[in-house]
Amino acid sequence: MVSSECLEWLRFARMDITAAHDLFTNQQNPRLRPIEVILYHCQQGAEKALKAYIIQHRPLTKDLHTHDMQILRQACALQDVSFNRSRLIGHCASLDPFSVVVRYPMHNFPVDSSLAIRSLNSAKRVYNFVCERLVMDKSFFIVSR
Repeated sequence: MVSSECLEWLRFARMDITAAHDLFTNQQNPRLRPIEVILYHCQQGAEKALKAYIIQHRPLTKDLHTHDMQILRQACALQDVSFNRSRLIGHCASLDPFSVVVRYPMHNFPVDSSLAIRSLNSAKRVYNFVCERLVMDKSFFIVSR
């Protein structure tokens, strides 16, 4: 049975990913999309999903109060080695820079709509993977544009 604390973290993860998706799809003009904000919410949603998985199995210790997706993924892998799958590693790595880098002006990180689509898909895949491992059906559909 999934704990209420884990479910709350998943709810917040889903809100972040839904916000990113809505910001992307509600703005039809690609030049007006807030790509940096979308990327940030993608990273935050995936991060919270990983933390939900950790919290389901043990307390979130101080060393896991991080935005580093690889550290969080590795902590999940201590409980379930399937978190070491290369695709999941790739999705986490692709989202990692967006916790800090794109949040501030003059970041010099090239952003565009195709990066937003890839990041949305990565965030959704991380979220879906966590839900699968928790034996929950709360999946997102993957975006294509």
